[in-house]
Amino acid sequence: MTAKSAGSTTPSLAVGPLILRDVLAIDRTRLANERTLLAWLRTAIMLLVSGVTLLKLFEGMFIMEAMGAALIPLSLLTAALGIRRYLRTRDLIEAVELVEPISVNKP
Repeated sequence: MTAKSAGSTTPSLAVGPLILRDVLAIDRTRLANERTLLAWLRTAIMLLVSGVTLLKLFEGMFIMEAMGAALIPLSLLTAALGIRRYLRTRDLIEAVELVEPISVNKP
């Protein structure tokens, strides 16, 4: 069940107070989101390096130069998509984190 909080464009996914298990799950999710961003960026760097290599190594071969020229903008698109996905997921995680955790010391 999702409900929008007042004045926010990010849906609130909270149902009630968070317990320690939920807080730790949020931390694991945040780390997984960061690892996923790094995988997107690693792929983008690989595409960029491959494109530059094809352009420099196969000068004069039209097909290879065309592939190299296509890989460079593709690498930029890959990095942009990865960053966009990371930011959207981070906002969803923060929406869940806004819920106050249950304190064990409360009577």
